[in-house]
Amino acid sequence: MYETFGAVVTNNKVEFKVFFPDNSVDPSQYVRGDGPKIKEMRIRGDFQSKIGGTDWDLNSAPLMVKKTHPNGWLYTFKIDTALPEGFYQYKYFVTFENQTTRWVSDPCTKYGGAGEDENAAFVIGGKITTVNPIVNRLPPKDFVMYELMIDDFTKEYRGSRAPIDAVHDKLDYLQDLGINAIEFMPWTSWPGGGFSWGYDPFQFFAVEYRYIHDEAAPADKLFKLMTLINELHSRNIHVIMDGVFNHVRAGTDPSRGFPYYWFYQDPGDSPYIGPFERGGFFEEFDYENRCVQEFIRDVCVYWLDRYEIDGIRFDFSLGFYREGDPNVGIARLITEVKEYLSQANKDNVALMLEHLTDDRFEAIADTNLICADGCWFDPMMFKFHEYSRNGNIDMEILRRLNANLDFAAGKSPVTYIENHDHSTIISAIGGRDRWFKSQPSAIALLTSPGIVMLHNGQEFGDDYFLPHEGSDRVLPRELRWSQHSTDFVGNTLFSLYKKLIEIRKEHPSLRSANFYPYPFNEYGYGAFPGMDVVVYHRYGQSLDGLFERFIVVVNYSDYDHYADIPFSLNGQWEDLMDQSTLFVNDFHLYNQKINSNWAKIFYRKD
Repeated sequence: MYETFGAVVTNNKVEFKVFFPDNSVDPSQYVRGDGPKIKEMRIRGDFQSKIGGTDWDLNSAPLMVKKTHPNGWLYTFKIDTALPEGFYQYKYFVTFENQTTRWVSDPCTKYGGAGEDENAAFVIGGKITTVNPIVNRLPPKDFVMYELMIDDFTKEYRGSRAPIDAVHDKLDYLQDLGINAIEFMPWTSWPGGGFSWGYDPFQFFAVEYRYIHDEAAPADKLFKLMTLINELHSRNIHVIMDGVFNHVRAGTDPSRGFPYYWFYQDPGDSPYIGPFERGGFFEEFDYENRCVQEFIRDVCVYWLDRYEIDGIRFDFSLGFYREGDPNVGIARLITEVKEYLSQANKDNVALMLEHLTDDRFEAIADTNLICADGCWFDPMMFKFHEYSRNGNIDMEILRRLNANLDFAAGKSPVTYIENHDHSTIISAIGGRDRWFKSQPSAIALLTSPGIVMLHNGQEFGDDYFLPHEGSDRVLPRELRWSQHSTDFVGNTLFSLYKKLIEIRKEHPSLRSANFYPYPFNEYGYGAFPGMDVVVYHRYGQSLDGLFERFIVVVNYSDYDHYADIPFSLNGQWEDLMDQSTLFVNDFHLYNQKINSNWAKIFYRKD
């Protein structure tokens, strides 16, 4: 229901709606908290001069009417006059029972305001479109995702354009790379109007103002994101939204921050905010209360419905997971979102967790219980940084490569060797002069099970260090596009990633959970720490229904090695890395040269 609140525009007329839960009306709404103790609410904004008043003037600000609602109360006001086309900002002026007053934004606004004022907004007129669903939504295991930070991705070249408009410039590039899904870092509004990764949200139905603002077309805001999604869908590229639903940025200024905190005379009475399980970031949503569960469920449905997105990554899901209780938090949220998807006949929508437990493999068991489609798999990234840096593999590499192990049927890890939260792999190995050390990890990533994810710039070796802790971690890392277009390292790595993505997309068995061996195998498959070489087998059905097999041999060493490679069948095989053909006898290739920091991908189809 929350998606129906805010400033609702119909035929250029606006009706404002603000909802408050009340457990005396609906006892299920909350078990902790209290009412807002509001005496009256008025709407102040730059629309007032269009209805006979003065913009932002309190004396002419419309007084809202309090009405009953099945779950509490609704404050409303309708402007019956058709307004001229434009972008309008507003804020509520609240007088509480103790006579204190406060400016408060709108928790259900679909538009964020300009600058640091943190106003809500609505649009009259402007361009309108409908988002088309992707024609063939793939199951998540078939994704090769690209994690894209809109600001960093476009900073170098966008000029004065809206960042989301500038993303269009690189769609041919992304399609050429071969990715088929983009996981956008948060696009929902955050406070302050400055640079942010987006993990401190406060307007959950609104796109960040600075991402969609264009001085030349101030009313064409949501149209921009809708147009981008349509263009991506037309290229068969899935759109994944990063949803931050564990916490909010309430702030310390009563006129700024999450409105459902400041709408309460005593913000501590807000049933939306309070401790729940393992938080620690900003102010936590209190999933003990049903109103929170409904609010976030409606946020998810809004983006899935109106924007036809193809999945959601649930940020820090550990923070709102209650072990053993499927009726609250992330477990309940996933259940309710899946119920909506079933009713809406939306198949293969990816619901993925960032469930970073201290015991990294504990996240797999939790993901199975929560019934999400997968979870981020940090164990691969941390170990692969170590292997790439030092070249000293150990037996643990097999568990990282066999990433789908212990996931329930239909669920997968999200595998990566780089993401927004850590230094790039190029930084981890010592800089771009050592770019070649990243090749074994790239090959292993794209030939092992999981939902593969690349971090923007990884494909051409962008080099950024990121502190592990502290407030200075959230900093710009704009992509250095010249490193792709004119640089030997960038071009070489791009070509490698493009080739590996193409191989993965052409062969379903590389996207399957089938992996051998785990642990070590006496026939010659497995990890060989003495040489820093690992050998593994992938297999399954090919696109034409035949059986395909892969023997992957990865050399993390700075030295060439000669190894006896085991094969499952005699006869002709192809090395997909150099398109050479070879013949296997006695189920082995003896004394086979494996170049340093490189690999062989032997392939056969029966």
